[in-house]
Amino acid sequence: MPVTFLLFSVLCVTGLTSCSSSPAAAATVWLCRPGLAHDPCTASLETTVVNGTGSKRVVDYQPASHPAIDCFYVYPLVSLQTTPNTTLRIDPQETAIAELEASPFSRICRIFAPMYQQVTLSSVSSQQAQQVAYGTVLAARRDYLAHYNDGRGVVLIGHSEGADELDQLITGQIDNNASVRRLLVSAILTGANLTVGADGTGPFSEIGACRSASQTGCVVAYNAFSQPPPSDALFGRPDPPVLNGIAQQEVCTNPAALAGGTGTLVSAYRVQLPTQEVAGSATEGILDYYPAASTPWIQFDDQYTASCVKSNGANVLMVTPIHDGSFLAAVPNPAWGLHVDDPNLALGNLVDLVQSEAAAYTSAHRSPA
Repeated sequence: MPVTFLLFSVLCVTGLTSCSSSPAAAATVWLCRPGLAHDPCTASLETTVVNGTGSKRVVDYQPASHPAIDCFYVYPLVSLQTTPNTTLRIDPQETAIAELEASPFSRICRIFAPMYQQVTLSSVSSQQAQQVAYGTVLAARRDYLAHYNDGRGVVLIGHSEGADELDQLITGQIDNNASVRRLLVSAILTGANLTVGADGTGPFSEIGACRSASQTGCVVAYNAFSQPPPSDALFGRPDPPVLNGIAQQEVCTNPAALAGGTGTLVSAYRVQLPTQEVAGSATEGILDYYPAASTPWIQFDDQYTASCVKSNGANVLMVTPIHDGSFLAAVPNPAWGLHVDDPNLALGNLVDLVQSEAAAYTSAHRSPA
């Protein structure tokens, strides 16, 4: 139950307020939004690009001046707060993760990233805490639609807990609503156990996996591993395996080869952050080594390949080094696979994909002259 509703109910029952109207939702606190004085989603994109032979060049990617679409980003569990749900205070961890996972998409879209009362490590199994978290994401989404969207296409981007929140949002608010679904350019949901019914029914029955760069209204979802998932792997297997009598199957979309098969990843990591206490950064992630770089970003053009494979009962994105690509370590242990770096392993591919999808979406929805 959202905190604002719980407080209103107490006041109503005790006679301290009128029960004739619904409580006002708390104002959205924006981590990223056009016009903010200090917006981490518009941080520098200057990048040291490393190719397969080790040679380097510097590319200064720039945010789009007049992007045609928006991106709505929900960050993963990064807070160090210890209450069941976080406050809406912007801490260095949220700023860092927005730079790490969302800022590259500023090349394509306006980025909106709300603070939300995410579930902390102390309460990951609490349904009440999960309801509070989702309630604040839903309220922020409604605020965005009411005051900022103006009919623009939207890409939903989330990782881990953020992907879980967007999974719930899409299932409950978008997949079964054609008028809202029309605004969906695509969804990028990494590091979550996204499942569909084997018969094509249930959640995500309308929004299928992206199978080409020009397809819109679709989803990219995967869980990356560099070794076969162990029996206790946290990702890649449907949970529950059967829902309402229908077998569930894990979604795996290879961002480097949407139609299937093997593709080359374009990986990118932020090496300069306001705090390094963020899983997935170059110093806290899965890389055992990366070359020195004076720029905020380092990008590997062809050090890894990836393919969706079924292994040990899991459907995962298997990542394999090529050339002398750095060994990718499972962090914090093999059960997690490459989870902490899911977005960054294919960040270049994902940005290119959103660019292609944005062009396809705006072309299809262009008003007639």
